[in-house]
Parts: sequence; C-alpha cells; structure tokens
Amino acid sequence: MKKLKISVIISVYNKLEQLKNILLALNNQIELPFEVIIADDGSSEILEEKIESIIPKLRYTLKHVYQEDKGFRLASSRNNGLNYSLGDYILFIDQDILFDEYFLKNIKENIKKGEVLKINALFLDEERTEKINDKIIKNDNFDYKYIKSELSEEDYKHIEELNKRDKRRNFWYNLHLKKRGAKIVGLGIGCFKEDILKINGFDEKYEGWGCEDDDLGNRFYALGLKVGVFNFNNLVVHMWHKSSSNKSGNDGYYRARKKVILSKKEYICEFGCKNRLKKEKIKERIIK
Repeated sequence: MKKLKISVIISVYNKLEQLKNILLALNNQIELPFEVIIADDGSSEILEEKIESIIPKLRYTLKHVYQEDKGFRLASSRNNGLNYSLGDYILFIDQDILFDEYFLKNIKENIKKGEVLKINALFLDEERTEKINDKIIKNDNFDYKYIKSELSEEDYKHIEELNKRDKRRNFWYNLHLKKRGAKIVGLGIGCFKEDILKINGFDEKYEGWGCEDDDLGNRFYALGLKVGVFNFNNLVVHMWHKSSSNKSGNDGYYRARKKVILSKKEYICEFGCKNRLKKEKIKERIIK
C-alpha cells in the first residue's frame, strides 16, 4: 500500500526510560513512521530529562499529548493521541515493546481493508530484560541483535502457537460458528483511522486497569471488521516490568457491554474520542 501515513501512538505513564528504547527502535525503521505521538496519562516524570539525549537523532515528527493524572485513564489517553493524529493508519503500541527495523515495513505489507491488526509479543522475564537494557544503556542506541541474542527456539515456537491459535479462531468465525475471531491485545493494535473514528475510539467509561482493548475489539467486530494476524520478520518482545494489577475493576461493565455490542451490533460507545467523558484541557506540543 503506497504512501500510507502511519501515526504511531505510544501509551505512557512514567517509566519513561522504556519510552526512550521504543523511540530508538522506531528511529531504526527501514520505513519511518509519519509521526509518533506520546499519549501521556499524567506522568510525573519530566519527559525531556529521559529522552533529551536522543531527540536530535530522531528522524520523525514527535508529539507529546498530556492529560492530568486523575487515575488510570488509558482509554482517554489513547483517544487524545487519536484526536491529534494526522495519519491514515493508526498503530497503538505500549512503551514496553520492542521490535526489529522491518516492523513498520512488515505492517504496511500486510495491511488490508476491513481488518484490524493484532500483534502477538513474547513476554520476557526480568533477567533477559535487564541484559537487553544494559546493552542499550552501554551503547546509547538500540539494535535488535541485543534482543535476538537472548531468544531461544522455544520462544519462536511459543509465538507461532499463539498465531496459529488466533488463525483457528478466525477460521471458526468465518464459518459463523463464533461470535468473534481473534481478540486484539492492547500492547499492539493497528487500524485505519476512518474505522476507529466510526466506533468513536476507546470507551472512556473504562477507568482503572483492564478490558478497554477487549471492548474495542468487540466493537470492531460489530462494525463488520476482522482481526488480521501475521508473522513478523523477527519476534516482537514485551520488556518485563512490575505489574500494577492483574485484576480488573471493569469486568462487570465489560460483560454487560459485550452482550449488547455483539447481539445488537452496537459498535459506537457513548463516551469516546468524539464525545469525551470528562471536559478537560489537553496539552499538546511538538517536541521535534
């Protein structure tokens, strides 16, 4: 697909040393993003203090979109990034994933109308994450070889099995034996901007950890889209960090919404990117 402009929206909340790594990975791309937007959920850390040394190196437009810290509001933060984006295609990714230099090229080659992209990533343990981080810090750059040297044959098999599972789900969905196919995951979601605007972006009633990505996927299915899964040239990895929670307070709301969305094809959420849940001033600036 020629001349497709990809806006990369990175979700962040503190831990901005991870952001530095992913910005370097994006800077290494064979095909650069049209723009990169940092969707900040109210970090107390000073952004420039963490990424100052790499700003002159960056070969793409970098924006910072900031909302006040009023608790975990990932859905709202991502909608901020979406509203300030100028690309045709939106790639939502978390600050703690890393990938090789063909990442965006692979995505462009596999984008299809009527599909949303799901990215399966390998979750690294603390030891391997620290080894990779040490190499990035020591060399003040990112190279995928730092990751590749830490991977095993079992890691490749694991991601292959995840992709096969998702393709099986899509197979049953295409035969109308399931209400939905593969589930999207928040660490990596790709979609055409026009499609996500049709469903009003992320549902901002999801506050606190969990379920906002599952809800988005359900509404994409209700719109009539499918979820595409494909193999990248090299594994995408999720760097280890301490988890703030493994239990969501949104489960009840999610289950109620899922029933309505999939049975009534109600794909537009009440409060999203067009009709905001909270009226507040969003700070937006161009860093580079």
